[in-house]
Amino acid sequence: MVDLSLERWIKPEVLAQPAYEVKTTDYRIKLNQNESPGDWPRDLKAEVLQRLEEAAWNRYPRLVPQRLKEKLAAVLSVSPEQVVIGKGSNEVLQALAHVTLRPADTLCTLSPTFAVYRLLGEQQQALVSTSPLTADFQVNEEDLLARSWEARLTILCNPNSPTGSLLPIELIGRVARQAPGLVVVDEAYVDFSGVSALPLLEQYPNLIITRTFSKAFALAGFRLGYAIMHPRLAQQVQKGLLPFNIDTPSAVAAEVLLDHREVVRKRSALIIRERDRLIARLGELPGVTVWPSRATPAVRT
Repeated sequence: MVDLSLERWIKPEVLAQPAYEVKTTDYRIKLNQNESPGDWPRDLKAEVLQRLEEAAWNRYPRLVPQRLKEKLAAVLSVSPEQVVIGKGSNEVLQALAHVTLRPADTLCTLSPTFAVYRLLGEQQQALVSTSPLTADFQVNEEDLLARSWEARLTILCNPNSPTGSLLPIELIGRVARQAPGLVVVDEAYVDFSGVSALPLLEQYPNLIITRTFSKAFALAGFRLGYAIMHPRLAQQVQKGLLPFNIDTPSAVAAEVLLDHREVVRKRSALIIRERDRLIARLGELPGVTVWPSRATPAVRT
């Protein structure tokens, strides 16, 4: 008789985790995943489709999308050897957790923050140490410094999701300077904050920046993200990604957008204006408290 207790082959830490779920109910206005409210212009879609018509669909993509790496590096003023590209920044974060965390290591992050960080740590059998934000959603600097001091991997979302609060760049430098492990700054919403830890990379070789094409670049449907780090770290993190992980359509779409960055800048500026207008109007309502947001979310009670 076949033993139906198939779960016995699954790691206990995976069994203990609830499945990651997102409700798919259709709404006229959808805000819960912080996607871009507007789709791509038709002329840019046409350019992507034209390039794809000319591509060989029967061939695997490049093992590493070198042309996309070079375009990103040029935009960011870094070397291509510093760039690691994944299927969304989540895949890069997963690779980072995979190549760094051992059982009983510590992953440090904030609370509340992006839920995936905890999932990644638990799947590697790591201890997850969370630094709670204050009542007004600001970081407790001394608590974060103390917790990151014991962490092999620290992940900080800046601006933070879902609160929209911003960590001081000086604090990120302090964490990177004293942390015994790697410090990752997830800058998924950097286009809406205007503040980046990228200039700190030369000073702190243990610092890593992750970004995504899903928010300001409106490419959530294609799944593409990347990280910038020291070249020696990039060589090792690349090992945590599966071969041929970036498909041809995603790479082509990202290349087209990088050639038309003015579209992204204009749309980001519009979203910032609307975010600030919404915050101001909500603040006029009785019984509603709105905290400043440097991302797309606005927390209110």
